[in-house]
Amino acid sequence: MINPISNELVLENLEAAIIVIDVDRVVRKVNIAAETLLEQSRRNLIGQAFEHLIPLPAVQKRLQECQLHNSQFTLREVTIDLPHKEMLVDITLSSLSSEQGVDDSVLIEINSINRISRFMKENNQLERQQSFRLMMRGLAHEIKNPLGGIRGAAQLLERELIDPEQQELTSILIKEADRLTRLVDRVMGSRDVLKLASINIHEVLEHVIDLLGARQGPQINIHRAYDPALPEILVDREQLIQAVLNIAVNALEAQQDCNSPSVGFNTQFERLVTINQTVHRQALKIQIWDGGPGVSKHMRGIIFDPLITDRPEGSGLGLSITQEIIQRHNGVVQLEDLDGKTCFSIYLPYLSTESNPRH
Repeated sequence: MINPISNELVLENLEAAIIVIDVDRVVRKVNIAAETLLEQSRRNLIGQAFEHLIPLPAVQKRLQECQLHNSQFTLREVTIDLPHKEMLVDITLSSLSSEQGVDDSVLIEINSINRISRFMKENNQLERQQSFRLMMRGLAHEIKNPLGGIRGAAQLLERELIDPEQQELTSILIKEADRLTRLVDRVMGSRDVLKLASINIHEVLEHVIDLLGARQGPQINIHRAYDPALPEILVDREQLIQAVLNIAVNALEAQQDCNSPSVGFNTQFERLVTINQTVHRQALKIQIWDGGPGVSKHMRGIIFDPLITDRPEGSGLGLSITQEIIQRHNGVVQLEDLDGKTCFSIYLPYLSTESNPRH
């Protein structure tokens, strides 16, 4: 005889977070997924007013309608604030009824869509990067050919001139042609073959911190939160230094009006990370955060595009080059929120051939 499956067992094993509230909108039941999502134990959650957990007017309004009209509502892409992060979720509210009729209790189902959202962002970024590179290859050809002609003509002219002031003008032409050529090459990204070697990621971060200190001086506040048990990772050391340095320098420049700027470096080990439509069993996550004013809303969707910047003195190439370097390592860079701070997270997969992987 097959034992019947209890409703309680089904509830506890659902991936969706389930919360049941009573007529007074007080939490009466939660499952394991709700504890995980809300980062609180069942003991703390039960008895709390639901409006303290998710104090969003839109959710509270639908909750009221749900109780009054015995109905169901679904709210899509709602951002909720958790103790240590923001999370993008879908919320479904359903009136509960029993044999005695409606009792004004409501079942709330919360599904995190952070992973889906991140996947869509990664996919969009990858497509945009590929489109820009195709465009820039054609544009680079059209720019570099006349630049080469200008530089050659300036060199020939310089040989014919006797007046030092006129020679100085041709020298300026040559230098500016070279500068523009280097700019085009930077936009195109590095074509060098990656020189892969197993490295300790913290050695790379400490090198970047030394470079920041030399640039900014002793007044910079460095915060470290390293996982000391991280295995070495197979990367191109010099290119990874450049990628991290670009982000860190941007973090300093965002705090140029601050007397004591702050930059933080966190590392941690991640499992089952999806990067560019591929699931990796093991990955390294590097977070670089700062105490600046944050990235403006209109810049968030285009911040990795080349030649895009909201600073008059900026070239708009740093983050684009960083994304290109990380993508060549089969990784991705994301702009995320970390306790209200601006944070760029780098995800780098551990390859199966690397030494000392975690099991």
